Amino acid sequence: MNEHKIRLLMMTLILIGVFLILTGIYFIAFTDTATTEGTTGIFKITGLIAGGLFLSVPAKIYLTLQLMKYNDEKVRAANIFPNNSANGTHTDED
Repeated sequence: MNEHKIRLLMMTLILIGVFLILTGIYFIAFTDTATTEGTTGIFKITGLIAGGLFLSVPAKIYLTLQLMKYNDEKVRAANIFPNNSANGTHTDED
């Protein structure tokens, strides 16, 4: 897989994870699932939230690392090709 497809997959996993988390929060806040089904309902709701976290957190970590890698490459490129001030042609306008 190339970089673009992996990035798209990770963004999709984040969206699915957030959807699962929001669905779990919806069940907690707006339904009586936790009270009517007892511990089974609580386990279903926590399963939704945990599944959402399981999908979204690793994808966020991966995308953060890719962003840091991109930033490091950008800084390295800026250090390879410095401005005119590095070769002594910079003039102060004091």
